[in-house]
Amino acid sequence: MRRAVVLIESSEDLETTLAFARERRIPLTARSGGTNLTGNAIGSGIILEFSRMNRILELNVRERWVRVQPGVIYADLSRELARHGLMLGPDPSSGEMCKLGGMLGNNAAGPHTLKYGATKDHVIRMDILLADGRQVRVEEYPLKDASFDLLRREHAWVDPLVDLVRINAGLLRAKKPRVSKNSSGYNLFALAEGLDRGVLDLPRLFVGSEGTLGLTLEATLGLLPKPSQTVTALLYLERFEEVGAAVNALLPLRPGALELLDSNSLDLIGRAKFGIPETTRAVLLVELDEEPIENQVGALHAVCGTLQLTRPPDLAREPEHQQALWQVRKSIYPTLYRYESASAGRKKPVNFADDVVVGVERLPELIAYLDSLFRETAVPVAIFGHVGNGNAHITPLLDINAAEDFDKMIRLSRRIHDTVITRFGGSICGEHGDGRVRGEFVRALYGDDLFGLFAKTKKLLDPDDTLNPGVKITDTPFTEHIDIERLSKPCATCGRCNTVCPVYDVKLDESNGARGWFHILTDPDYDPESASRVVEACLNCKSCRVVCPAGLDVSSLILEKRAEAPNRMAGFFFRIHARPGIFEPMLKLAARAQFLWDLPAVRKWIARMAAPVMKRIAPTAGLPADLILPKLATRTLRERHSGLTEEGGGRGSVAYFHGCAANYFSDGVGDAVIRVLKKNGVQVVLPKQRCSGTPVETYGHREIAREHARFNLDSLRSYDRVVTGCASCTLMLKDYPRFFEGAQRAEAERLSNRVRHVSEFLVNDLNLRFPESNAAGKTVTYHSSCHLRAAGVTREPRELLRSLPGTRYVEMRDSDRCAGGAGTYLVKDWELSRQIFGRKESAIRDSGAQVVATSCPACMIQLNNGLKGEIPVKHVIQLIEEAYGEVSG
Repeated sequence: MRRAVVLIESSEDLETTLAFARERRIPLTARSGGTNLTGNAIGSGIILEFSRMNRILELNVRERWVRVQPGVIYADLSRELARHGLMLGPDPSSGEMCKLGGMLGNNAAGPHTLKYGATKDHVIRMDILLADGRQVRVEEYPLKDASFDLLRREHAWVDPLVDLVRINAGLLRAKKPRVSKNSSGYNLFALAEGLDRGVLDLPRLFVGSEGTLGLTLEATLGLLPKPSQTVTALLYLERFEEVGAAVNALLPLRPGALELLDSNSLDLIGRAKFGIPETTRAVLLVELDEEPIENQVGALHAVCGTLQLTRPPDLAREPEHQQALWQVRKSIYPTLYRYESASAGRKKPVNFADDVVVGVERLPELIAYLDSLFRETAVPVAIFGHVGNGNAHITPLLDINAAEDFDKMIRLSRRIHDTVITRFGGSICGEHGDGRVRGEFVRALYGDDLFGLFAKTKKLLDPDDTLNPGVKITDTPFTEHIDIERLSKPCATCGRCNTVCPVYDVKLDESNGARGWFHILTDPDYDPESASRVVEACLNCKSCRVVCPAGLDVSSLILEKRAEAPNRMAGFFFRIHARPGIFEPMLKLAARAQFLWDLPAVRKWIARMAAPVMKRIAPTAGLPADLILPKLATRTLRERHSGLTEEGGGRGSVAYFHGCAANYFSDGVGDAVIRVLKKNGVQVVLPKQRCSGTPVETYGHREIAREHARFNLDSLRSYDRVVTGCASCTLMLKDYPRFFEGAQRAEAERLSNRVRHVSEFLVNDLNLRFPESNAAGKTVTYHSSCHLRAAGVTREPRELLRSLPGTRYVEMRDSDRCAGGAGTYLVKDWELSRQIFGRKESAIRDSGAQVVATSCPACMIQLNNGLKGEIPVKHVIQLIEEAYGEVSG
């Protein structure tokens, strides 16, 4: 059956779609963030996309509860709650992208579930749309209350469900898995326990049902106070056999999290990178948050004294240090997606048995068994997980296109699940859901009788099997659902790219975000004409490249597609720009007349006159009258500092690649770079140069960009260091190797190693530090330019800003989010650019900053437009120059 996607924005949308589907007997599949690993968010028929139902409807800080729609992103909710000292108990690893609807569907958990519980433990009530088109309030109903009688009258399935559970209470008690967490099957166990207490605990039934019993409209969730202090520790065990004893000794401390990495995982992530000794057989990550915290730390040291450790434990109290320790755990997936070895070739993680649970005391035994099994089958594997809950995540590396590996996957899946059930008495699923991957093993876990109760429950609430058919209640082998073509792609499908994609942030539509773009552009049936919307939407911010665990750069893929059909009008401008004898006189004339064409009436006339030309750039392009254009320079930077040019006799080993903005705009950035470097004893040279190529390639003219790159390679060859003040120039110069092969590529790689953003050069090459000052001064925050972040420069600008005398630096939230300028994108799509900036503006204003610093002249233009001059915007180098004046004064 062909599939359709409906973007749900309201309960009315959902009701209309459900009625349409019921009438035509079309299956419906609910989808939130699409981060699930078991295939429960894919299916035939209609996919219901809930991303636009993303409002936090109500937050009661005093009573500690929040009411949300299913499309709210967990990370966004967490940030909002943290402002009030609150948090939600579960914290799934996919939290940056996963949404509350998916968490409710899977009964999501995470590292801190050990102490704070899974999703089911925090649901107060839910509003659910049932398969029959009726809504139901899902909450705990006292059996002797009038509300329960009303529920029975309104919904015919209630009495049969209660009878089903009551009659089979003994079976449910006997078959309930004896593990600390379980999300397999339907939670009829909790219904039976609730009936014993005199209540019908409906939330426990619907949470974890994976969209097969109803569709969530909203949910009210209980909240917890956020711990005031935490200490994170890494313990390096010399003997794997001590894991069990260590866990038993640590659990009485009531840790907030207790995580395990086995020896295979440590080998795969790279021990040297994290300073992990070769003799370490396992690492435990422990997080403590009980008061008084020093008592817990003392108890932890006492436990360590009973263990054989390969090195003393690492303890972290500061957030940055804690994040560094957590990075050992969080680096597993990025490392696995880039795994390659000479013997095994290119393989990728395949999640088919990734969420088993056993009794906590038996987890070391299970891992020893798995380690032996994977050695026997010669399959590389990482085994890690929530050791305090007995929950193991098993991530084998396979080439699913190879028949041998495909067969291994099937055999391993059956052996692992069968062994967990029969030998260990565990569960096949702790927190990821049964989905389509584990559905075939639900019967084996519970037996025919209990599986039959699950099937009857499904029949009571969804008699026509409309909602997510084939998920959870199925005997179909998971191999029938495998999309070989998609699994063969390097994409991890985790959705991390969407979390930073500025277009997705506004559109909230999978086809308008980096993950969707990748799969559209790599589809065998890719059609350039129908995909033109996709190709033109990307800002080329490179944020997807920064966060992708598989190292994919979706923006580069889009640039390749643009290069197949370069924008002709943009090419016309680039060819003029490449001829300074023509371009610069025109620009200077425009600069002298800027006082005139900046007048509102003149700008409106220019906007109308330019419209036909702009439409040839893009249908959305224009020169809005309210766009604040940068001041053009009547004399270029090279003219103002002609003595530093090669033609003017400039000599030295450090070149300043000023780029177009610093040369042609009167923004003071280029002059500040030159003066600050001179203040530090560096006499820079202004070599001959052309545009680095970023805007040129953005419009598809890759060959022109390559010509510029060749010119710049020749011009910059003799310099020991090449300093830039522009984020885009920094990234492009560092990326030049991708344009070339052979000897030219080697030359480009040498240049790449010599390029420094000015903040990078000042901190790392010159070791610039200001003398400490106690003077009160302005509050400064930092907008991290996307291209500078993609170039790997994140620490240095912040370090400089923190060191400025008379300045208080504050890190704003979303500092790494794109501001929406992207060079000329604010002209290409002014409306979308402004919408993207909305999030950044809110973050800036909430920071209380009196000055916004950035590292890129193009970002300065967008920030100035968005803030309308209400908060000054300055380049980091300008603030450094000002600081020199204050110090000397």
